[in-house]
Amino acid sequence: MDNKGFIFTLDSALALVSLLIVLSVVAHISDAQSTYSSQQIRISHDAQDTLETMATYKSSLEGFTVLQNITNTLIANNNDATGVAIAGQIASLYLNKTLGSAKYNLTEINQLNTTIVANSNMKNANNIAVGIRSYDDYTFKLYIWN
Repeated sequence: MDNKGFIFTLDSALALVSLLIVLSVVAHISDAQSTYSSQQIRISHDAQDTLETMATYKSSLEGFTVLQNITNTLIANNNDATGVAIAGQIASLYLNKTLGSAKYNLTEINQLNTTIVANSNMKNANNIAVGIRSYDDYTFKLYIWN
């Protein structure tokens, strides 16, 4: 009996097995990178969408949006610490309800250049996404991370 066909078939099968192992490893690495990218994209969309919703969602009986309430509070208090504290309460009520367990920091960067409200420290945060929205003469930056 001729064993050359058997050895050739065995050699081909072993080559295919090793090729499948290599492809599996490459696919797994690619999938892990894709998951990180999709998380970054999702959190980035969350940051911008949250600010856009704050600019359009009317949360009060007076018919003002969340950003209108924040800016009106800052203007009424001449941008002082009391106004920032009250604006922070307004923002935190909405952000805690909307973002759930995500960490956030809402900062005004045009008039005050200060943090209005934050539920965690950003120093050690990874994967931070930023949304920016202007309202009246105020520009708000919302940082979100996990």
